[in-house]
Amino acid sequence: MTAKYYFVFNSRSQAIHIEAKLKDEGYCSVLRPTPGKLGKACSYSLVISGDLMRIKHIREQILGCKICLKGVYKASKIGRSINYTKVF
Repeated sequence: MTAKYYFVFNSRSQAIHIEAKLKDEGYCSVLRPTPGKLGKACSYSLVISGDLMRIKHIREQILGCKICLKGVYKASKIGRSINYTKVF
């Protein structure tokens, strides 16, 4: 099973802009509400499944667009709860 990573942005409009750009490039990303544990300033995050190398490549593309990322978090399900670990 591949891991899920949450890309958290400074604003909702940035998340929507990057989602459209990644879909044009063939990446499968999902726009979801940002979990409360990750921050309340931005209402949406991009969720992308994959391995760490793929996530690193996507992160570099986002930063190349001069979009500020608050962080990239890996979601891990432990029992009924989900824990988030900051990767970048």
